[in-house]
Amino acid sequence: MSDPAGETKLEVKQASKEVKESENVAEKYSAMTVSRSSDPTMGELSPVFGGAPAHKPVKKQIQFVEDKQEFSRYPIKAGRRSLSRSISQSSTDSYSSAASYTDSSDDETSPREKTQVNSRGSTDFCVKNIKQAEFGRREIEIAEQDMSALISLRKRAQSEKPLAGAKIVGCTHITAQTAVLIETLVALGAQCRWTACNIYSTQNEVAAALSDSGVAVFAWKGESEDDFWWCIDQCVNTEGWQPNMILDDGGDLTHWMYKKYPNVFKKIRGIVEESVTGVHRLYQLSKAGKLCVPAMNVNDSVTKQKFDNLYCCRESILDGLKRTTDVMFGGKQVVVCGYGEVGKGCCAALKALGAIVYVTEIDPICALQACMDGFRVVKLNEVIRQVDVIITCTGNKNVVTRDQLDRMKNGSIVCNMGHSNTEIDVASLRTTELTWERVRSQVDHIIWPDGKRVILLAEGRLLNLSCSTVPTFVLSITATTQALALIELYNAPEGRYKQDVYLLPKKMDEYVASLHLTTFDAHLTELTDDQAKYLGLNKNGPFKPNYYRWTKLELKALARGHGAPKIMDVGGNGGGLPVNNKQRAMLPNKSRGDFTRNARKDSEGLSESPDLEFEYADTDKWAAELSELYSYTEGPEFALNRKCFEEEFRTHVSDKQWTELDAAQHRAHAMRLLDSLEVIAREKRLKVARAILYMAQGTFAECTSEAEVQHWMRYNTFLLLDVGTFSALVELLNMEIDNSAACSSAVRKPAISLADSTDLRVLLNIMYLMVETIQQDDPADRPEWKIIRETFRTELGSPIFNNEPVSVMLFGMVTKFCSGHAPHFPMKKVLLLLWKSILFTLGGFEQLQSIKIHKREELGLPPLPEDSIRVIRSMRAASPPASASDLIEQQQKRARREHKALIKQDNLDAFNEKDPYKADDSREDEEDNDDNDNSIEAETFPLERDEVMPPPIPHPPSERVSFPKGLPWAPKVREKDIENFLESSRSKFIGYTLGSDTDTVVGLPRPIHESIKTLKQHKYVSIAEIQITKEEEFQKTPLSGGEEEVEMCSTELLYQGILPSLPQYMIALLKILLAAAPTSKAKTDSINILADVLPEEMPTTVLQSMKLGVDVNRHKEIIVKAISAILLLLLKHFKLNHIYQFEYMAQHLVFANCIPLILKFFNQNIMSYITAKNSISVLDFPYCVVHELPELTAESLEAGDNNQFCWRNLFSCINLLRILNKLTKWKHSRTMMLVVFKSAPILKRALKVKQAMMQLYVLKLLKVQTKYLGRQWRKSNMKTMSAIYQKVRHRLNDDWAYGNDLDARPWDFQAEECALRANIERFNSRRYDKSHSNPDFMPVDNCLQSVLGQRVDLPEDFQMNYDLWLEREVFSKPISWEELLQ
Repeated sequence: MSDPAGETKLEVKQASKEVKESENVAEKYSAMTVSRSSDPTMGELSPVFGGAPAHKPVKKQIQFVEDKQEFSRYPIKAGRRSLSRSISQSSTDSYSSAASYTDSSDDETSPREKTQVNSRGSTDFCVKNIKQAEFGRREIEIAEQDMSALISLRKRAQSEKPLAGAKIVGCTHITAQTAVLIETLVALGAQCRWTACNIYSTQNEVAAALSDSGVAVFAWKGESEDDFWWCIDQCVNTEGWQPNMILDDGGDLTHWMYKKYPNVFKKIRGIVEESVTGVHRLYQLSKAGKLCVPAMNVNDSVTKQKFDNLYCCRESILDGLKRTTDVMFGGKQVVVCGYGEVGKGCCAALKALGAIVYVTEIDPICALQACMDGFRVVKLNEVIRQVDVIITCTGNKNVVTRDQLDRMKNGSIVCNMGHSNTEIDVASLRTTELTWERVRSQVDHIIWPDGKRVILLAEGRLLNLSCSTVPTFVLSITATTQALALIELYNAPEGRYKQDVYLLPKKMDEYVASLHLTTFDAHLTELTDDQAKYLGLNKNGPFKPNYYRWTKLELKALARGHGAPKIMDVGGNGGGLPVNNKQRAMLPNKSRGDFTRNARKDSEGLSESPDLEFEYADTDKWAAELSELYSYTEGPEFALNRKCFEEEFRTHVSDKQWTELDAAQHRAHAMRLLDSLEVIAREKRLKVARAILYMAQGTFAECTSEAEVQHWMRYNTFLLLDVGTFSALVELLNMEIDNSAACSSAVRKPAISLADSTDLRVLLNIMYLMVETIQQDDPADRPEWKIIRETFRTELGSPIFNNEPVSVMLFGMVTKFCSGHAPHFPMKKVLLLLWKSILFTLGGFEQLQSIKIHKREELGLPPLPEDSIRVIRSMRAASPPASASDLIEQQQKRARREHKALIKQDNLDAFNEKDPYKADDSREDEEDNDDNDNSIEAETFPLERDEVMPPPIPHPPSERVSFPKGLPWAPKVREKDIENFLESSRSKFIGYTLGSDTDTVVGLPRPIHESIKTLKQHKYVSIAEIQITKEEEFQKTPLSGGEEEVEMCSTELLYQGILPSLPQYMIALLKILLAAAPTSKAKTDSINILADVLPEEMPTTVLQSMKLGVDVNRHKEIIVKAISAILLLLLKHFKLNHIYQFEYMAQHLVFANCIPLILKFFNQNIMSYITAKNSISVLDFPYCVVHELPELTAESLEAGDNNQFCWRNLFSCINLLRILNKLTKWKHSRTMMLVVFKSAPILKRALKVKQAMMQLYVLKLLKVQTKYLGRQWRKSNMKTMSAIYQKVRHRLNDDWAYGNDLDARPWDFQAEECALRANIERFNSRRYDKSHSNPDFMPVDNCLQSVLGQRVDLPEDFQMNYDLWLEREVFSKPISWEELLQ
């Protein structure tokens, strides 16, 4: 197998030798001549290359002023397109193809060892040969001819010197085009020092020309790695010169300064970054909070991006293919993989040459575009045997596999225009069976054993950067963009740009485009004042909003020479669009070749929110729930558990594995382990606990697949439960909770880690695995297992463990942790076990529904009008509304100034969310927002215009209850609503009222009769109303009402257990939720929730830090998931068990500020939170214990899984919204809290998540506020109002949309809450207060009827004394009736 690097050196020397032999070289044919003469195999090429004879050089003597002998060896370069093939091998995804003609092999002396002086007498530079300056000057002059925009900018701004005082240090490709940029910056007043970003891309003669003109350049072609960093250091570290601006390409200069010169880096006024890699690094710094200067991402500016991808590739694809293969494309069959911007450019160029072009696509939108452009969309395997050329431009990996390469026909050409070198599976071709034959630089023939040849270009690297040149005009776009970005950052007033990454303001992007229009003699039409006013635009721009991307229509118009049509969008505000830390979570790695292939690839984070295929359930899949128990930091403990088990197991069984034993042997060993737990020695007990944990983990070392691990987990768990392990674990857990020595040790420690909670973690792991495994109902379970499950469910919810349910003991752990007495408690595991215990004992979503149906039957209530689970699951998402600042600030000011009439919101994306309680200053949000996270307000999702206006509701027939057409829910009416309607009707038409009478309709018009009939058809009596009525009766007649029969179900037992400390439990849960929320700041770190994720020794490498960062974020997300599920489950079950149990818990949640806490949680980029990829799938249990772990890289850590959303985060968001709905339903005082805390803009942003269930609960919360938000809000948010009409249940006579609700009496709100609190206290006192056991305080029956109605047996002495009393006091004394009568 050939050595590409060695061949490169040989070819460079051969090229140099043969070029030296020719004194004269034709300008016109220089590139072709040098290429062909430098390649000894040129005459023996395969027929597919065309084999045309080489042109004979036309001789022409070239004279130079200095050192004629030196320069006569170099061919004159006619612009950038004359590229020497002999040096393009060095290209590594850069502009290296624009390489120098100077041969670095001539002089072996390193430039670092030379002392050179320029014409100005300065030695502050280091280049290959300063004597080449004149030749480089000619290169620069040629480049200037096609960079008229940059020259125009130079002329316009030269007099003003906008960069006066700027000291710019640059690290880019040093080519003639870059030199034009550098000299422009110098002309605008800047001082510059420059180095190269690529060791092969420097044009030595251009570097010499710049050095000679006074720019300190440190670069030459063919630097070593050490030279590369030395050059960067020389640019930065020099006496008397400190940079204040950075222009970078790739991020190396930024990285060097950040690491080596942090004090200098902090004084930088701005960074301008041009490349994908560099931008990616900046986002990483920003995400980590380490970016201490503002940065401008010019990579994603519209004009530059379009020219870099579509227009550049449209030309360079043919250039690269022709230079390397000389193939004729007419009639050839070509398949282009991917129809993004790069793919579109390639297809257009090839089609124009008469090629038959096929397209492969995964995206139906791009595929449809390809079809409309006249290309046939196929699968690669369908045409692999017939095509002549395959071009990849997807940004993906392994697009062309070895199997497909094996099936290609002889002479096929394979090349890559997409992402780095991953698209073609080149690694699979480097085998002994295949022969590699280098026929030209960047051209390899891969020869199969049967003689078939496949031609691979640039070894699968980017063809346009390896085998062709980048047009000067494209580089002019880039250079102009960079210059404007530097000017903007340097001259921006303090405070405009914060320490974050920004996109180039749209106004400047348009200015770059306008500067280049003069090249084509294009003339722009100007808007009249009336037209500008009609469109709501400034006459001078910007004409597009910040989220704008060029459309297909515009591309076609431009390609055909027509002006681009104007899209009627609101204009930009002239300020940069921030892309902050949270948006960074949505940014995948992008390839240079294809920026807009996927809507999610924009680094603005401005993509269409996808429909999320999410099905709400009680829990995630079993495997996911198991994996979330463990932190990635706990990975080494799996092996430790196995070791402890095997040591114990081998002392009793030496010749068999666990999976080979029979049931009796399994049981005997489980009993032995259980007995060993009852030892005093702590170390021994921990080892046995680890052995039991290994059993609960499925004895994974003896399994070959994840399914097998799960099978043995299930078997071992039921075995452990059967022998009584769970009771022993509860006792041990109680011991550990009361272990005062461990608690006091943890309190004194400055930093708590995994090691402080080892015993607790092992016990909680086993208990969680047992609860989680046993609650999974498998139809294939054995009958005895089903009996064990039901028994365990009953025991888990009963106070048989330490006289309290396990859940109450876990609640106690939570409060002890939050009080600071036990900071080492592994809170994630405690909360997960608490959640699963409650879920198992009380039941989930389905069980709640069946309990509700059963209770309604018992109370004699009519059945539910629909199955709410089925209705919610059948809903589909609607388009979300606009974010809070879709209108540009300038537009808002103009609208306020002109007092325009109110504009209808014709689309959920169209207009600004206007907060009626907000001052006119649009910046107030920034000051009010506790997190200062306004990035979400700066992003907009240009979403589809779903029609959510429901059809007209038909009048239902009076004989039966029917569902209005198109609405998912049957309407509901309360008895109170009917009473209110009748009372208002009587007052209006008759003038008197009848109280609670809902039957008398005498004197009322016929329509009122029909209305009452319809209302009664939809009358809904809830279980809560019956419970409240019964409770009122008990309070009125506490004795004659008899004893209340309370069913001691699991919910009742749990309520009785947590009742004494329920307020403390709620506060503790909310405290942990606040600490785990992604919006939390340092002020909430009073409790450390990371005790069970932080390792003893903190990471020392970047990779370990990235892994720990993922682990910490995942840890917090799991805690939020568990707490939200616990609170929702308790609220739902308490509400069914007794309304006042629910109200008691709800009140304490409200008192603990649950409502603002949840709103704070949602005041973030919620789409980023839901799509976060904080997981490393290869480290998840049970995958990590079954498979060999691959070597982790930064890319694999950032990749996450392939899901479009994170299940747990979407689950958490829905739960928190449901909790908010539970707390505020029918509670006007709490609804007012939503209004006061300005929840409407926050909730509307949450509607961006296109998931029906989440949208339903958001819309419910918006509905209850509409009557308080005012008419203006309702009118300007009609799309949201329509969505509420369509999605949320109707109350028929509810005037929520008009603000006429009779219950909305603000002066009664406090009284309402106080009355509720009094009722709750009376309920708890009556049912649960045991203080009445003292007989002195027992109630006395003083009712006359009850005394007279009883038969009393009197003793004999009473009878005798009574007779004596009658004789003395009654019979012996005469009665004076007259006196009595008077």
